[in-house]
Amino acid sequence: MTTPPTTPPTTPPTAPPTAPPTAPTTLPLTIALGPPGHGVTRFAAECARAAGAPLLEVADVGSLPDALAALPTTLPTLRPATPLHLHVTDSLFGATPDQAADALESTARDRPIAVTLHDVPQPAEGAERCRRRTRAYQRIAAAAGLVVVSSEHERTLCQAAGIAVDAVIPLPVPDLRSPDRDEPTPDARSVGVFGFLHPGKAVDLVADAVAELAAAGDRTVTLKLLGAPAEGHEDYVRDAVDRVRSAGGRADVTGRIDDDELARALGEVTVPVALFRNVSASGSLNTWAAAGRRPLVSDSDYTREMEQRRPGSLLLTDGADLPGDLRRLLDDPAPTRVDVPEPGLTELGRAYLQVWEQWSA
Repeated sequence: MTTPPTTPPTTPPTAPPTAPPTAPTTLPLTIALGPPGHGVTRFAAECARAAGAPLLEVADVGSLPDALAALPTTLPTLRPATPLHLHVTDSLFGATPDQAADALESTARDRPIAVTLHDVPQPAEGAERCRRRTRAYQRIAAAAGLVVVSSEHERTLCQAAGIAVDAVIPLPVPDLRSPDRDEPTPDARSVGVFGFLHPGKAVDLVADAVAELAAAGDRTVTLKLLGAPAEGHEDYVRDAVDRVRSAGGRADVTGRIDDDELARALGEVTVPVALFRNVSASGSLNTWAAAGRRPLVSDSDYTREMEQRRPGSLLLTDGADLPGDLRRLLDDPAPTRVDVPEPGLTELGRAYLQVWEQWSA
């Protein structure tokens, strides 16, 4: 483990739309599209509220055209061509990446749109998947008058794909802790992974390391999976739990944790872990920070960028001896607890207001 120095049915593709209408002179309407529990959907709503901008919550992409057509009734104060800001991950906007691009291009024909791109394609996800998603993100960006991403790493990925980025606005770290609540009681020896559980979260690697500790005699060690399996990955999570238990350790899956329980749940874990296989910006990483936790993370371009932005907020590892990393932190978890870093929601709202103002200039 290394710690950096603490210094600063498929629809055929359509032709690209014509240039978006004139940029806005008023705050855009943010569309929070998707199930309320989805990280990107929730973040879209957070951004709008932080900036004091109008917000429309839409259940799914199939409902979007009707929701926009009904705006004169649902939000009568908006002018007819009010621009839109959409937070985009392709899976929310279509069953395929091309369908997602179709939906965004169609929306951009009627009014100017801005987008914040999430889950930016990168080679680590597989060559063919990356190629298909990159083509869709290129089309989406071409239809937008403003393109925002959440990290310099994402900007670099976009530049490599020929996508021009107008602004980088880092994800916020809202403080989950409340002064009128008791501090959570730390577990004796637990290792926690938070968020939707899937191979990208490297749950299997963490489970293998915990199982190795248990097999070596640490029978009190517990793997705590703080979330629910992502759709289609139930067997993957079950296998990880079984490996730990078979080695003599303990393992639990909590399912989705309510917002008002997050601070307690994340605060109880002895060692927080976020060993992403491929990540370009991470809400779950920031949620650990929001609970005053300093997680053990894989050394990558993105995590090094975040450590530079928030010095002392992460524990980086090259993964060469993950069981040893965990053992040392289980024995002395003090390095995993820190003050909540910035930026928070106030800074997030201010940053979006600034880029919207530049867009409308």
